[in-house]
Formats: sequence, C-alpha cells, structure tokens
Amino acid sequence: MVLFSQQFNMLKYLLIIGLCECFINLTFAEDYIGCFKSPPESEEPLLVITNPRAPVFCMKECLSRYYMYAGLMKGQQCYCMSTYGRNGPSNGCTTRCIDDEKSLCGSHDSISVYSTGQKVSSPPRRLRVINNKSESLNITWQPPDITNGNITSYIVRAVALETHAFYPLQPVQLQVQGESSDSTLLTNLQPGTKYNISVTAVNTNGESHPSYTIDWTLIGSPEKPDKPKIIQQSSSTVIVELAEGKSQNGPLSSYQVIIIHPGTIPPKQVDITYPDYHTAIKDDLPFYITGEFNANEYYKYKRFIIGDGQKVGGYYNAPLQKPFNRPQVGLVLVSRIGNEIKYSHSDFAGHSFESSAGPDGLAVGLYIAIALFSILLIAAVSGYFILRKRHEQIRMTKLPEQQELTLQGPMYEVDNMAYIPEDVPERPNHYQDLKSKVWNIPKNFLTVEPAVIRRGRFGNVHMGTVQDKDGNSSLVLIHSIDDKNLRASEKRHMLRDLDVCIKAGKMNYLASFIGNCETPEILYVVQETVTHNLKLKLIAARSGDVFPYEFILTIGSSIAMGLNYLEAHKIIHSHLCARSIGLTDDFVPKIMGFGIGKHALDDLKLARWTAPERFGHKKHNPAVVWTFAVIIWEMMSMGGTPYHDLEDECDVEEAVVEKNVRLPQLRDMTDPIYEVLMSCWHDNADERPTFDELSRLNTLSVVPITAITEPYIPELELNN
Repeated sequence: MVLFSQQFNMLKYLLIIGLCECFINLTFAEDYIGCFKSPPESEEPLLVITNPRAPVFCMKECLSRYYMYAGLMKGQQCYCMSTYGRNGPSNGCTTRCIDDEKSLCGSHDSISVYSTGQKVSSPPRRLRVINNKSESLNITWQPPDITNGNITSYIVRAVALETHAFYPLQPVQLQVQGESSDSTLLTNLQPGTKYNISVTAVNTNGESHPSYTIDWTLIGSPEKPDKPKIIQQSSSTVIVELAEGKSQNGPLSSYQVIIIHPGTIPPKQVDITYPDYHTAIKDDLPFYITGEFNANEYYKYKRFIIGDGQKVGGYYNAPLQKPFNRPQVGLVLVSRIGNEIKYSHSDFAGHSFESSAGPDGLAVGLYIAIALFSILLIAAVSGYFILRKRHEQIRMTKLPEQQELTLQGPMYEVDNMAYIPEDVPERPNHYQDLKSKVWNIPKNFLTVEPAVIRRGRFGNVHMGTVQDKDGNSSLVLIHSIDDKNLRASEKRHMLRDLDVCIKAGKMNYLASFIGNCETPEILYVVQETVTHNLKLKLIAARSGDVFPYEFILTIGSSIAMGLNYLEAHKIIHSHLCARSIGLTDDFVPKIMGFGIGKHALDDLKLARWTAPERFGHKKHNPAVVWTFAVIIWEMMSMGGTPYHDLEDECDVEEAVVEKNVRLPQLRDMTDPIYEVLMSCWHDNADERPTFDELSRLNTLSVVPITAITEPYIPELELNN
C-alpha cells in the first residue's frame, strides 16, 4: 500500500512538471518577435549559452538576468539584450533550433528575437548603510546594471524586524526622484531598532525587484524615571522606593542609584558617568553611585536601602556620613548595547540644602534677620506693583478709545531681536489715523473654525472664511485675542505687530492684513492665507507629488518683489524661510510670517537661514537677502535641510561666521544661479545684491531636477 502511494505521488509530480513545461512552451511560442540582421561583432549582445537546445531555455536564462529580449543565432548561441533591430529586419532566420525544430534560431548573419516578458529594471546594486543615528539611517546604492529604459526614481523602504518600542512600528517609505540619485536619509526611525531596508528602481514600466540590507539604528535614552520616594531615614541609612523604568529606544540594561551632597546642583549632562564612592571621596566629588543592578533584578531592589555597607553591582553602598549624611537621591536608567550606552536621569529627592542637628545662636539670629528682610522685601515689591497698577489704570482712562488698535506713532517689525529706528517721531493722532484704515469686519461676515491650528503669543490661531463687501468668500487666518486680559507689555507688542501688518497694506505677493472684528470678549485679527505651503510642497515632491522645476525661479523672483515691497515700507522680515511662504494653486507665492503673522508659524529654528551679522543680533535688510538665497537653495534641493551635517545651531553659527562655510552647489544647479546665491552670501553685507536686482532672477535658465541629494531632517528645523 505504501509502495502504491509513493508511485502515485511520483506520477502526479511528473504530470505537473509535464503540464508546466507545455504551458511554458506555449507561452514562449507567443513571444517570438521576429528576425533581424546580426549586429557587428563589436556590438554583439551578451552571449550567455552556447547550446541552449531550444528558445525556452535561452529566454529563461535572459529573464533571470533581467533582460527584456533573448536572441538566438546559428542554431546554438543564446544572447541577452534590452534592445534589438538596430540594423533592420532580415529574412535570413532559416536555421531550426536543435531541440525544437518548430522554432527558429537565426542563422550565421541573422538573429531570432524573443521577448522574455521582463519590463522593469534589474535591482539597484551595492545597497549599504553609511551612517547610523538613533532616528535615521543614511544609505547609498548604485544604479541597476540593466535599466530597460530610463530610471525615473527609487523607492526606499524600511521595515522594523526587531524593536524595543511598545507598539507595532509602521513601515517607512520614501521616493527619491532622479535617475542619478544614489543616496538618501531615512528619518523618523525608532531608536535601537533592527530594520530591513530595501531599495527598488522605477522606470516607465514599473518597479524593479528590491535590493536588501539589514541594519540597526543607534539606541536612544530610556524614558525619564520618576524620582525615588524616600520611605525611611536614619543616621546612616535611607530607604527609598524606586520607580520601575521603561525604555522604547533600546534595552533597559540596569539601574543606578545616585547619591549627591546636599546643596549641590546635580549635573545636567545626559551622558555623565558618575564615580564610585571611593573615587568621590578621593577626588572630593559631591556625588557617587551607591549601587547598580540589572534590570531583571528590579523587584529585588525596588525598596533600596542606601548605606547598608554591602556591595551592589560592584559599587560600595557606603554608610551615610558627612558630607553625605543628608543626601539627595537620584535614579539613573542605563541602556547598553556593545559600545553604545545611553542614560536617563530622574529628578533628585531629598535635601537640597544641608542642615545640622541643632542650630546655634548665630544661626538662629541669621534666620530671624533673613526672615525680617524677606518680609520687608515682599512688602516693598508688593507696594511697587500696586502703585504701578494704579498708575496704569489712570493712564488707560485717558486714552481716546476703550479698546485701542495701536500704539501712538508708526511701528516696525518687532521681536526678540527687534530693530526700531530711533528717529521715528511720535504722532498723537496716529491711533485715529490707523482706525480709519482698518476694515472693521461685521461679525456675520466672519466664520471661525473651532479647531486651533496654533497657540500664538497673544491667543489661539484658527482657520476660517471671510465674506467681502461683494459677497465673495475667501480662506483666511484668524488670530483670536482676548486683549482685555493681556498684560500691558503683551498688548504693546501685539499692537506693534498689528501695526506692521496695517502698514504693509495690500500686495500680490504678501499674505496681507484684511481687517479686524471686535466683539465684547474677543478681538479677531484676520489675515489672508493660501491652501499650500512652499516647504510642504517641496517635501511632498520627494514622495512623487509634482513640483514643476520651471516655476522655481519665477517663485523666487516673486518673493524678491514682495521683500522689496516690505523694504520700501521699512518692514524687516525676521522669520523668513520656505515655511513662511504660502503658495496658491497656481504656484504664486505669498509671504507670510511678518507682523502678527509670525505667531501663526511653526516653532522654527532659524539659525540655518541666518546671516553672519544676525548672529550678533543686528537686524537690517542685507541679512534678509542672505535668507532669500537660502530659500532658493531650499527650492532647488526640494526641501532639503540647510547644513544638514551640522546638528547643533551653535555648530551652524561657528561654520558660517568663523569658518566661512556656505551651502553647496547642487547637482542640477547651474553656475549662473549659484553665482547669484554666493553673491547673496557675501561676507560684506554692502556687497550683496538688492531685492530689485533679485526680482530679475527669472531671466536665468533652470535645468530639470534629476536628483535629490540633500536630506530633509525636520528635527533640525523645528523645535516641536
């Protein structure tokens, strides 16, 4: 019975193989393309088999090598190729194949061509990771050997294989445009995670098979632990309860219990390594490790006795005595893999200031003196603020209106690096002049969406719509300001920012001030907005969205005209970058972020757009010219992060100011364009071009963007 079953299975297997062979032969029989003249010997395609027996074997071999076509000559030679027929058709394919007489195998001067069915390219080659960080991997590759047409882009994917995260990680995918692209930066990865990284090449027919590599992101710090809870204390010991640690950024390896001398400010470095007790005493250090234990021993040491005189993990848990008899106690979580090590520090529990067993007479006297002095100081400060408030109330009652719209006198762009000309005369009637210029929008003309898109300095920022006097509705940005509850200093800043917007008026390339709507509770300040953001549009182009390269210089020219207009009105834009430029559906730019509009922007790190002289807190328009050139570079890099190889803003300042580093010329940036940018980045601000000159930028030529070489790293551009 067993023998019969084996024979039956063998018969079934042979039958399946036979049917597959028949199907393959029938399929390949339909893939004969035709007969063509043989190429010259110097142009002969790749010879892969000298005796293919039949077309099907030649086609299989060429398909395995990712070629689109297989060619047979002289009855027994198999060639692989991705093009054919360069020398024209032929009637000379008369030789029958050796093992398949129904098929033609060319002749001595002709080649029979068959389609393999391959359409896409071969996989990219030599994929590897060249730089590992905790949240990113920098990868490179080489283009496919067999492209089978033009490569339009590469698709890079990262799939988590092993992780310490508490939740499933979603795959990361990005598309890198351009045939010559050969590297990218994978961002938003999970620290301490093993990733399967793949890259595929895309031509007009589709996506190739992937190339793979596997690598790890570096570990990150564990989550900050809760501070120890002091349970009991004696003259030489302290019993603390330790909170259980967590780490999603790598393994939780061990716990360290830290002792700090009372009155000592704990070190702030995240990577500090504390000494043991004996080293601390010898070197007169005010802190030490009193014990370390493995993470799997947590429940054994959850209630930790400090000062029991034992060794814990190789550290002497010394009995507490001066100067450590009234210690501050901290907990450190340690994550360790190989040579990588990361720490996370709790806040410290215990005594911030040293105390003695019993105060002497001098100490009591000092305590009393300090207490009396403190009471007098509090009384003096309170009296000052009461008098100041009364003075402010008296001054406010003298204003001509209950709710003021602006300060007296024309104002300029103001922020923490403000520049306000000192020779601007004050005009007592400036308030009345401004009020006549502002459209007081009827409340029924304004719709405020409830969602808060930003929490600004003076209130929440919403999207909404406003209906103009002709009944047309438009999308707007609305600042909702409870101005009655603003402090006097905040109100002054708010009114100055608002005055900048009023002063700017209307201009095609500005997100202009529309008007305000006053209610008994809230002042609504309404500004023009658009549906798109330049930076986000550029970033989307990295994933396949369209950003027409031929619009780049036109957009730049329009931005220059807008900045020239602001300059003519003595307004200096202090938050300029691609994120502060809006775009209409027709790719018309709108400059945002000046005046009160800057409070609707993301929390930006602006050092990468800052001219050398601005690091010294000087503010003038040639510095804005510098920033304008960085925006052009951003557009041509499709949203790349300036100075992406410098992580800290202080490193950027050092590179720009001291080392004279400038952004590089991109692969598809022509020499004339880069020369303009370099002139904008001249050390001498007086040598930089004017915005009137830069408004003619669109007279230069731009070439297609074929490669995105500069990574986009959001954490280097944003604070949140």
